[in-house]
Amino acid sequence: MKKISLISTFLLFCAKSICFGIVPNDYSSNYKNGVTSGYYLGFTSLADELRELRRSSDIPKTDNFFQSLYIDFHYANQEINENILFTPTTPAGLVNEIEHSIYGLTLGFGLGDNPNLDVRIPLSISRFDIGDVDDSGMIAGIELFPNYRINQYVAWGVNIAHVNSSSDFPIFDESMTSVSFETIAESSEAYGMNWSGRLSIGRYFPSNDINDDSFWLFKGAIALHYHLHKNFTMLPFIRFNYSNGDVLTDSMWVDYGTEFILMPNAPWNFSLGIAGVGGHDEIEHGMEFYLSTKGNF
Repeated sequence: MKKISLISTFLLFCAKSICFGIVPNDYSSNYKNGVTSGYYLGFTSLADELRELRRSSDIPKTDNFFQSLYIDFHYANQEINENILFTPTTPAGLVNEIEHSIYGLTLGFGLGDNPNLDVRIPLSISRFDIGDVDDSGMIAGIELFPNYRINQYVAWGVNIAHVNSSSDFPIFDESMTSVSFETIAESSEAYGMNWSGRLSIGRYFPSNDINDDSFWLFKGAIALHYHLHKNFTMLPFIRFNYSNGDVLTDSMWVDYGTEFILMPNAPWNFSLGIAGVGGHDEIEHGMEFYLSTKGNF
């Protein structure tokens, strides 16, 4: 009986991995049911805009055009619901558990005084696993955020971004271009804490072989700043996302997390954070860890 069991296990492995000869290229883009919010599809679902460490009022600004340098190292993992991602016409032999991981680096620059220009360059190595089929890919892009600070508490700007994902999986290859109006507000410090919020209304333009319909995406985020010590701030945050239309597989979800900022009142400060995604039918589990640093000049 043990010998028969071993033979059955081997035959099952053979059927899944060898006999059918499934390769990443077999996952055609037309097997995907709509656009899923996530790293590999050209825009991040976690709260990137709440990551960047803020410039403390204790740090005087210089007259230099180059105002800040931002570096972010992060790891993210997403487990995807294959029953929603794949279309009903997808061959049954291709439908399997999906996991996506990225190892990323984001470079950022702050230019000018007021108005300002924030530049971000995300670069990530991604890994896709569908059952026994896996492949590595690349995610790269650029984000430009010219913004104007009305006063020390309120600012607004227009965010223009483009991100591209590429691998041997056609189903995961897609670019995303977006243009959004964003406004930022932050309260003054009182009783050892204050709050900050960000509202974004944007038009997103996905592009691959079948998904080229644009959609609106509304994002509202709020964060609390607990100043536990002059050199330590805890910053929990939550963001609500909503999209009208049928382009996204999920029209509503939330992002949440906590950031720990070290040396917030120093020219160089550091941030350690964890973030996740909730209320999303397509992304069953999504988690990210990151370490950031920012130098103000």
